[in-house]
Amino acid sequence: MVFGFLRRGGKDWIERVSIEELEKEMIKVETRANMVAREIERLQAERERLFEYGKGKPEAEKLMLAEKIKDIDAEIAAKQEEYQRLLRQRQALSNLARLKRWEAQLKQKGIWERLKSVDPEKLIDMLADMKFDAREFDKAIDAINAALGPQAGGFAADSKTKEILKKWKEAEEGGS
Repeated sequence: MVFGFLRRGGKDWIERVSIEELEKEMIKVETRANMVAREIERLQAERERLFEYGKGKPEAEKLMLAEKIKDIDAEIAAKQEEYQRLLRQRQALSNLARLKRWEAQLKQKGIWERLKSVDPEKLIDMLADMKFDAREFDKAIDAINAALGPQAGGFAADSKTKEILKKWKEAEEGGS
């Protein structure tokens, strides 16, 4: 993940980047993710339309439609991968902005210097996999320490996100 503020380089990049710059970058990523999501929906609708159209058609026409559907499926898969990449970028930016807000506290705990020493690309990648709860600073510190330690990576699934998605599903099923 290469963001504009990373191109400046240098060890103090994390101190030079502003929260506003991170938020602007996050808006760009969110806008792109929304465009990709709409494109996925459009492709899925086209796939469904072709499938419905093919019902009752001769075998030769079904074969041609099946090839078109396969092409659309490949496009959908590529768009879904792009969407997931954008969600990871958004998570990384969100976490980086949170770290910037916690900068003074992180300096007091001696973690800020460790963060500055991590390769920018690795730090961004690490932050994409982390889930910080702003109300639980100490847990976030533990997660950062674990990531900066010898065993970087391997974080637990985000149960809060799953919980929200489950609530949506229940609401949609109950409201339908």
